[in-house]
Amino acid sequence: MRTTRIPTLLAGALLLAFGSSAALAGGAKPFEVDFDKCFAQNGPAPYLFTFSGPVSGDVSGSVAAEVLVYVVGIEPNWTHIQADYVVTGSLPFTARVGGRRDDRNGNAVLNGYVSAGPAWLIGAAVHDEFGSYTRADGTPCAKGTLYITPRWRLTHNDDRDD
Repeated sequence: MRTTRIPTLLAGALLLAFGSSAALAGGAKPFEVDFDKCFAQNGPAPYLFTFSGPVSGDVSGSVAAEVLVYVVGIEPNWTHIQADYVVTGSLPFTARVGGRRDDRNGNAVLNGYVSAGPAWLIGAAVHDEFGSYTRADGTPCAKGTLYITPRWRLTHNDDRDD
């Protein structure tokens, strides 16, 4: 009885380990990460400043939004932002995003990709939408959502020259 139990346990463990990766790689679903981040500190180098706060939704934990580029006035009323969102918690990953913030209303839309994390998530498309606000104590903050879309199969529009 002992000899059949070990191979059965081993087979089950292998199925769990490889089956989970295969299932995720074959059809992982898009997910959302809600955040509410506020100014935390200047830097660290090479970043200009960092906003941090909790995340919720399909992932729980925290985020440090480390801003690489912040250029006010690229066009009238627009600020260009590039940042790395470092998410820690139930699904740790880093998303590199870039885009624009409308200085008239504080709303921003940035797009990018997952640059670090589990192998099945690397390269996933990231769409970031947030609204800026100021806390009562004067601290600048932003509340929004990261929309993550894993991509494993080429679509008819990928890698086209036209």
